[in-house]
Amino acid sequence: MHKSLDYGHWTAPFRLRHPHGAKVLWPFAIVLILLSIAIIPLAAQTTPPKDASPQLSPAQSFDLSDEVVRDVLSNFQRALEDHNLDRVLAVFDADAMENYPRFRDQMVAFFRLHDSIKFRYQLLQVNEIKDAGFATADVEMDAEPADILPTEHRRTAQMRFQLKRNDNLWKVTDLTPADFFTQ
Repeated sequence: MHKSLDYGHWTAPFRLRHPHGAKVLWPFAIVLILLSIAIIPLAAQTTPPKDASPQLSPAQSFDLSDEVVRDVLSNFQRALEDHNLDRVLAVFDADAMENYPRFRDQMVAFFRLHDSIKFRYQLLQVNEIKDAGFATADVEMDAEPADILPTEHRRTAQMRFQLKRNDNLWKVTDLTPADFFTQ
């Protein structure tokens, strides 16, 4: 709205004039209101609720796939490279892993002996049998010793990871060769 300089009150910036005035606009306005009243409930019925999400069956949501194994191995990789022992051990299922205390001690010693770690993997194969999974990957690791004269040690191996579904997560329950982090 514009303020008129002449009269000091507010007026519209333009005027709508129709030769028949409001007589023609009333029926149009009534039709528009009736249409909106009829259409809005129909639109509300056809749109799904916003909080509804597609539900996956338990088998679909827990299937072991290449993507799931990559997530597990990527978490393992980041934890190793970040030098974070707790996150490395979180990838493993302490209850289901036979030699977990021995493995944990190996990882503690490995982190004490190495400052910088670069870990790479290439996933080769993923298999699932019931609620157990197996993944094979080519692994390459460069570990820089914490010595005065550090010299990187490159290790390569084809590793086999055994995984088990634990609640909503897949965790590693075994890896071969078991001495990869002690060489």
